[in-house]
Amino acid sequence: MLKHFKSLPPQKTPGYEPLIPKLTRDILISALGNVASYVKKKGGDITVVAVGGAVNTIHLRSRLATQDLDFFNNRLTPKDFELLVMGARESLKRDKTLEEDWFNNRTILFMPQEQRSTLTDEAFNQQEVIFHQPGLTILAAPWNYAFCCKVDRLAGGGIQSARIYDLDDAVQYLAQYLKLQRQTQIQRETIKAWFARFLLSWNDNVEEVIVKVNRAYQANGGTGQNVIV
Repeated sequence: MLKHFKSLPPQKTPGYEPLIPKLTRDILISALGNVASYVKKKGGDITVVAVGGAVNTIHLRSRLATQDLDFFNNRLTPKDFELLVMGARESLKRDKTLEEDWFNNRTILFMPQEQRSTLTDEAFNQQEVIFHQPGLTILAAPWNYAFCCKVDRLAGGGIQSARIYDLDDAVQYLAQYLKLQRQTQIQRETIKAWFARFLLSWNDNVEEVIVKVNRAYQANGGTGQNVIV
């Protein structure tokens, strides 16, 4: 089923430069509305979980634009996939600013297979809705998972290089997690446990990133104390 999304390996642009974000909040909401309308017309009602820039652009409004909308949901049926594929194509016909893979599930390539069901369940329990129209609901990925992915990339993990917005994203995700938990600080050991769970490596580079997160969090309106202790 995943082959229908034509997004299976991550693509490099010429010169290995990252794509320029051009999907604004308005463009994304309009495009997703077209997907929702198609799914509803076909009798579907689908929920997916978004990871990355679309969450920041639509929900947190901490970015003006993003490159695409990455999603997952380990509960989707083959029929659900087909409806999403066709809905995304229908939206592509209506808006020529969209790229062919504007709506893709490439993120599962970076997600431990044994964690996909658990992360789906946690996103459903978290219930952070970033988009909803009859036929389609989009939830934010678990904030702790999103945070760890950003810290890992900032530390040099994975196949993609760090982006200029990654540190701010990490701060935003951690703030959302703490707000949900009604906490003001978090133990370093807790984050280490998250890294272990998500099969990410904890090393000196990660320690350096944690220092940067503490500084950025304070600069973003923190209490003056380290948020990660």
